[in-house]
Amino acid sequence: MNILLVSQNFYPEIGSAANRMKNVFKRLERRGNSVHVLTSEPIYPNAEIYTDSIFWDEPSLDESRITRIRPRRRNSTANLWRRLRVFIDQFLLAVKEVRNDDRSYDCIYATTPSIFMGFVGVIAKRIKKAPLVLDVRDLWPESLIGVGITKSRFLLTPLYFLERLLYREADQIIINSEGFAGYIEKSGVSPEKIHYVPNSIEENEWLIKRRKKSDRVRVIYTGNIGLAQDLFLLLDVAKQFVGEEGIEFRVVGYGYHKQQFEKMIAERGLKNVQFLEAMPRWDALKELAASDIAFATLVPSTAFDTVTPGKLIDYMAMGCALVGSVSGHAAHVIEESGAGVVSRDRDAEQIARYIRELAQDPERRKRMGEAGVKYVTEHFDWEQNEEKLFTALSSVRREVRA
Repeated sequence: MNILLVSQNFYPEIGSAANRMKNVFKRLERRGNSVHVLTSEPIYPNAEIYTDSIFWDEPSLDESRITRIRPRRRNSTANLWRRLRVFIDQFLLAVKEVRNDDRSYDCIYATTPSIFMGFVGVIAKRIKKAPLVLDVRDLWPESLIGVGITKSRFLLTPLYFLERLLYREADQIIINSEGFAGYIEKSGVSPEKIHYVPNSIEENEWLIKRRKKSDRVRVIYTGNIGLAQDLFLLLDVAKQFVGEEGIEFRVVGYGYHKQQFEKMIAERGLKNVQFLEAMPRWDALKELAASDIAFATLVPSTAFDTVTPGKLIDYMAMGCALVGSVSGHAAHVIEESGAGVVSRDRDAEQIARYIRELAQDPERRKRMGEAGVKYVTEHFDWEQNEEKLFTALSSVRREVRA
């Protein structure tokens, strides 16, 4: 098949969104498909970090197969109107590329968020007369409410209308969290058109082995310090361990609140918290493999109770015991796997108690780490889950033939 893959995020961007689309691309190509990618220039969390060659670590990806649009605004913002301008800018530039693209395609594979890039897929479907597979990575605009950007019905009503329209326009829908299915079905989408393909671990990433480098117990967080993550809670937790030589905290982070987070570490005199700048995925996984306890957090909101954060999968795959400040589906995964403990109330004292208990019980940490690896092997391995991806594509082919 000739496939056009439309995604706001793609290699070399860091984060689960770009990593997922890179994996989808590689697996489609490996099965003999010819894939062309339409995406943005790397701007998440900011464009500057990609001037460093360490992020361009996939020489096998042919840039001639990738068209990168260049939006005028290239920085993250919490302001809804500015975000919308970025999304609309990306939409218009991407539609222009679709119109100028003289290639023919058998399938359009588009991903959200934002829904605007999803609608690039709808337009490509019309222009190229090809079926649309929509990969839903987040419920948008639900997540705008969850992070507190807006609750305005004036703004949200048309966005919800567009979201429902987008789901109905898709010939098949892929979701990365089981919790999304019921929500999408309420838009009138048949359950038979929804396919669960979770974020997963690549085969080469299993080669990273645990490597303890210190007698100290290390608590780590990796990933976005953004609007959906209540990472400032970790500073309240770390404060309770100041002066305890046996426990250290490490954050490998980026995102909207990064500078404020670093500033607060200094202001509070938290010498037990080490902050590391954003790094390529492989290096971040090695940091996890050298850690004992991994911290996961989401702000309290029903919008995020359906989400399975990609970092949970990475944490478990690298054998860390988990402490979660989460609820909903994320809490369910941690508890079902046996890989960690959860504070649904997001209580700093309770989280500190969990960390102290785990720090004092290496055998329990080991059991949790092994349980997490086993759970990821059974549920979040790309070698198994790619078959679900091709089931969705096969469904599109059958519809076209019919």
